[in-house]
Amino acid sequence: MPLCPASALDSDYDVCVIGAGPAGLACAFDLHDAGLRVLSLEAGGEQPVPGEPDVRAAEIAHPDCHDPIDIVAASALGGSTHWWGGRSIPFDPADFRHWPLSYDELLPWYDKAADFLGSKSVSESPAPGAFAKLSAFDAVRDECWGPELNMARRWRTRIRAAAGPAIVLGARVLKLERDGARISAAHVRIGGEDKRVRAARFVLTAGGLGTLKLLLLLQREAPSLFGGAGGPLGAGYMGHLTGTIATLEPADRTDIAAFATRPLGDGVFARRRMRPRAETIAREGIVNIAFWLENGSAADSAHGSATASARFLATRLMRFGRGEGALGPHIANVARDPFGAAAGLFNAAYLLAYARITGRHPRPTTLTPSGANAWRLDYHAEQPPHASNRISLADTLDSCGQPKLKIDFRMQDEEIEAVVRAHELLDADLQAAGAGRLRFAGPRADCLARVKAAARDGYHQLGGAIMSESAATGVVDIQCRTHDLDNLYLAAGSVFPSGGQANPTLTIVALARRLAAHIAAQAPAARTVAETVST
Repeated sequence: MPLCPASALDSDYDVCVIGAGPAGLACAFDLHDAGLRVLSLEAGGEQPVPGEPDVRAAEIAHPDCHDPIDIVAASALGGSTHWWGGRSIPFDPADFRHWPLSYDELLPWYDKAADFLGSKSVSESPAPGAFAKLSAFDAVRDECWGPELNMARRWRTRIRAAAGPAIVLGARVLKLERDGARISAAHVRIGGEDKRVRAARFVLTAGGLGTLKLLLLLQREAPSLFGGAGGPLGAGYMGHLTGTIATLEPADRTDIAAFATRPLGDGVFARRRMRPRAETIAREGIVNIAFWLENGSAADSAHGSATASARFLATRLMRFGRGEGALGPHIANVARDPFGAAAGLFNAAYLLAYARITGRHPRPTTLTPSGANAWRLDYHAEQPPHASNRISLADTLDSCGQPKLKIDFRMQDEEIEAVVRAHELLDADLQAAGAGRLRFAGPRADCLARVKAAARDGYHQLGGAIMSESAATGVVDIQCRTHDLDNLYLAAGSVFPSGGQANPTLTIVALARRLAAHIAAQAPAARTVAETVST
């Protein structure tokens, strides 16, 4: 069955969900299953359009710190899951130290979010060898991902089912219409025509930036909303710091296998991460941060791996010898372990064939060294909220005559220093436990410079409309309803009071499903749409 035509916008609904990414779809499905009439509006089509110059058009004050909008956000059915890495990682209890919501309160919803994503939420296993003796850090928690990362494909049957929420594509919400303390309608442009959509409740799931834009447009018409100018709306926009400044040298090479990708069953895979304990974060004043091992470059023969050298040589042969680097050291690596090289080539061929047949790219289940007994160590760290990082409306307009967003965002010395300090603490803990040590890329000043050079984001659009018990300090309450408007809710990274060490998708979907359950509990009131809207 095709998705709903534009005429579906002419009906009244219990709930209008704006955005059909993972949070929007999860919320719409749950609300529909609770017996509510649900309309889902998506500005994009079935596939992302390269560029998307108008849907989230923005001026970026510091382009060296924030990636272009056309590569960090996708307006399409399934949202950014068209190109995300699929990482499903719950926040740690320490991440909720700034939230009015606790880890235990959200934990059941993490499982529901993982079910929707086809992944797993909390996955832990004993740390290998001496890594079990770490005291300031641990190495028990995994990141997970499922077999299908694109939620539009995963839920294609449900999306097209005759009995389901009404999903309309190409429906761009230009603004929300306010009537006192309620939203009475959404103004939608579709196929060159403007329509007015009525619903008893509205849920914004249009990503961090898309959600903030609709709120900022509301505030422009009613300046006292959301704390007024200089208030919490748009303030404290956050991202994550990622990169690498060290390699890990284990005391026992056999421990490395426990850090490689492994299957959990049902197409779900996991990879072990190291992270600081809550008391370490509090005692040392560092940001929360996660570490994991990544493959070194196959082109660098210093890894000493017969498997990696065999893959490199095969690639050079397929390119008829074109490429950089001497072949002799790679040939020597292969000669030391010809059977391992053959097995590695077979595995690489299998992974290539699998990727071409399925369109998916499975992660290798072995780790290539970066040098002699050294493996590349990557990090993913939270950024604290800073008042100077703010999203606002620009003076320039997009093709619809709306103001573009203005993104004033940069990483601060505080978190750059904290990332390097966390590495130093991990190095000391590894050595004290007899698990190994870190090899830094250079002196401390060089490491700080490397973290700063890599300190950019935009993919994880967090904060700006945070959850708070008070309207003076936040935009939404603990149920993700806006403090100022009775029937407007948010399910986006915008509500995060802090970013944590984890990728945000699992937490966003958990909040979306939790929000759907909350709205469904108000179902008797929500079902009287016409009565609710007219009063």
